[in-house]
Amino acid sequence: MSVVLFVTGLAVTTYLLRLAGVSAAASGRVGGPGFGAAAAALPVALLAAVVTVQAAPGGAPSVRLAVAATVAGLCARRTGFLPAVLLGTLAGALLP
Repeated sequence: MSVVLFVTGLAVTTYLLRLAGVSAAASGRVGGPGFGAAAAALPVALLAAVVTVQAAPGGAPSVRLAVAATVAGLCARRTGFLPAVLLGTLAGALLP
């Protein structure tokens, strides 16, 4: 259950960081044309790095996290980022 809470917390934090970056870029207060793209990609890269480290504790891949990542990846093609992460978390939590 703590993994579900951890991933949910990461999803919410990532969403808020992404929203802050996009909002700051839209307001025009921060410079550079590449800032918006970097601000949008940074939370996704951070979440991917954390999930990658968590997916293979001790060298053995976790089935729950592998299923969650697969479902999130498939859902990301049809939905937004946050719904995809939440659906992946739900799929991983429902495994026996």
